[in-house]
Parts: sequence; C-alpha cells; structure tokens
Amino acid sequence: MSFPPLYGGTFSVSQSVTSLPAYSARDRPSTAGAVRELTEHTFELKDKKKKPWATLRLKSSARSSTSMPTFLEGERITGSVTLDLSNSEKILGVSILVRGHIVTGPSHRDRACFLDVSTPLWLKGMADPRDIASGSQFNGKFSGDYHWPFAISLPKEVVLPDPAGKNGDVRSYHMPQSFLERTVRASVIYELCVHIARSAFRVDNNLQTMFAYVPAIRPESPSRGRQLAYRQNGPIPGPDLDPEGWHTLRPAWVTGTVFNARRVEIKCVLSLAKPLSYTRGSVIPLSLIYSSNDAQALSLVCTPTTTNMCLQRQITYTQASNVAEYSVRSISVEPPPDFVVEVTRAVWWPVDDGRGPGSSRFDGEIHLSKSLKPSSNISHFSIVYSVVMLPFQVTGFAAHTSPPTLLKQDIEIATIFPKGPKPRIYSPPRYEPEIGDNMFIPPARGYI
Repeated sequence: MSFPPLYGGTFSVSQSVTSLPAYSARDRPSTAGAVRELTEHTFELKDKKKKPWATLRLKSSARSSTSMPTFLEGERITGSVTLDLSNSEKILGVSILVRGHIVTGPSHRDRACFLDVSTPLWLKGMADPRDIASGSQFNGKFSGDYHWPFAISLPKEVVLPDPAGKNGDVRSYHMPQSFLERTVRASVIYELCVHIARSAFRVDNNLQTMFAYVPAIRPESPSRGRQLAYRQNGPIPGPDLDPEGWHTLRPAWVTGTVFNARRVEIKCVLSLAKPLSYTRGSVIPLSLIYSSNDAQALSLVCTPTTTNMCLQRQITYTQASNVAEYSVRSISVEPPPDFVVEVTRAVWWPVDDGRGPGSSRFDGEIHLSKSLKPSSNISHFSIVYSVVMLPFQVTGFAAHTSPPTLLKQDIEIATIFPKGPKPRIYSPPRYEPEIGDNMFIPPARGYI
C-alpha cells in the first residue's frame, strides 16, 4: 500500500462536520500498488591479504544497500553464504543464527533473548556440499568455493514468561519493531550471524549484522460514515452525526479565576475517532467541545492556540538478567523525564455548530510521522502512546488546581492502513523534530 492520499479542494460544510478542506501537499507519495524491488546487502570476512573468504548476502526491503537490512513481518529472510578458501581447512559446521534481544544496560546480563532461530547450512556428518547427490560422508576439510542459499521464516509471535503472572506462567507476544535511540537506555535489537564452527583448538568465526524488523499492525476499519466521507472526498461527520465512529472521554472540569475578578468553570469533552488505533503517516481525528456559563471567559481561555493537546510516548522497561528474571526497580510508576516525551501537538480549527455563546467546538488532527515507532509490548519492555490534554496557560486566567493532565487516552500506533479507503488529511502538518535517533524504516508492501 502507499502513503495516505492527500486531496485538495473546498467543501460546503454542514453542521457538526470537519470544516477544513483536505490539506494538499506539493510532494505526492508514490501511487498504490508499487512493488519495491529487494535490495542486496553484502558482508564479508577477509584474510590477512584483504581477500574475502566468507561472504554473506541478504536481500531485504531496505532503501539502499548501505542501509541496515530491513525485514517486514511475513517476509522471509533470504540470502546466501559463500566460502572461498585458498587452503584446506577443517570446519565442523556452518549455521545461520537469528536472534532478538531486549537490551537494558551495558552488561551481557542486561541482554534478554526473546528470539533464537538456528538454521544449519552444513553440519559434520553431512555429504560434501559440492556433491550432495553422491551421499558419501564428507571429512569436513573445505577447500575452494562453497555456496549455500537460504530462506528463513521468522515467527509472528514469541512465547515468553509472563512477568505479571505466577512462576511458570507464559504468554504470547507480538514481535516488536527494532528500537534504538541514543537517549533511551533500553533497545530492541535483531541480529543475523553466520557461525562457522571450528575444531576444539581453533576459534570459531562469526560473520554478523544487525537488521531492522517491522511488525504488521493493522487497525480495524473506521465507521461507515467516515469511510463514505473518505470515498467521496468530503468532510468526515462529527461525533453527533456519527456516534458509533467516535470514542468520547468522560468530561474534564477546569475551574479558575478570570482577571482576579470572577470565578469560572469550564467543561471539556474530548472525542477521538474510532478505532483507537492509527497508522503512522496518517492522522488522529479529534473533536473537542467546551461549555461554560461565562461566554466571555470561554472565548478568552478556550481557543485553538490555547488548547494544549499532544501525543505522548512512554517507554517502560525493567532491567533483567534474562527474560524470566526481573529486578525490583521498575520505571513504570514514575518514569524519568527521558522516558516520557511529547511527540507532536494537535492542529485545531473552530466549528460553528449552532450551540450558542456558552459553547465552543473545535475539530483537530494529530499528524503522525511515518518514522514513528509502533506501539509495542513484549516481556519487560513497552512503548505506549497517549493523547493528552495539558492544563491551560492563558494570561488573565488562573486555574484553582493544576493537575499534570486534564484528559488522557491511550492509543495504538500501527504500521499498515486499515482495509477500505485511505484516511484523508484535513490540515497542514506542524513542524516537529524527530525523537532521538530514530532508525528510519522505509515504507514497503503495505507497511508505513
């Protein structure tokens, strides 16, 4: 699938619908249905004369041969191993090892393995790799050229001990996307290694590389009303016209004083488009209604610029010597500032729905970067996203209480568009700096 389509045009807007035309960008993404050719990556072990004697070739969905190999859920890891030996050498085995680790510190005890797939290419006792048809036993003395193609399928889920359960309890986890950022100690790393086993008196050889893995996370389809709006290139219906298509949170109440003169109370009702799962590269549709018995205070405090709604990302992990053992210290209760970051803020516009002077409605969107890491939850590591409404910061208004958040709703960041029409974007995106050192995973074959 391609990126979300970006449409242009203007529309006559009925009551309670999004009132902005779809945003039109200059650079349109590639058309749907384009198939990306696989990229070949080459890795080598060289002898003292700088001659390659062991070569690993991989084909992946990466953008270029110099990028990290990238594999998407459902794709097989395909490639080949070649040995070019000038002298006769005793080898006991050649295998491909694929491993995934959750890394929470500098020590090897901080690496918890959740994926371990071993694929033998040749083992002691097998026939001569260059004359398998003969079936004769091979003495393991390699000389000259040897070539092994391979294709490895990765599981979609892994079974690990459940940290929240009793001893012996296990549960299935969806394989997480690769995660590596400079400002976060925890990371998710995938590695592929060609292991060449030698005799007991010689050191084994390893030819290895890291690779990026992208899971397939697809949201359920949106409501019929929103799908119809997308197909007809029109505005999406609001919560009152399409109640089945929106999730409305419990109201939040803000009390304070305006100009140190009079007390005011404001009711905030936030709705998010269902399902609460959104593909990166698209948007999160929002609708917000303010109401108060003080119309003047409402127009002062509640505006598109003073409404502080953002997408937050929280990284949670525990340090572990292995998947089954966890330390008592956990950052999930009071995570340090480095682990809760603001990803981006919402874009708002006013909507005149005839509610009168005591009510204000704003529709909005949160733009999701194509490089966002998707939501993850595996063992003792998780990435959780939340839409959060922060307190007002308005000159002339003093809130009586200042909670850290007024409203909060956890959501899921997905990697594939839902079935049906592509979501439309109704507002120009905000400029937002990238979070940390994101490993960019190029979109390919339906993944965004």
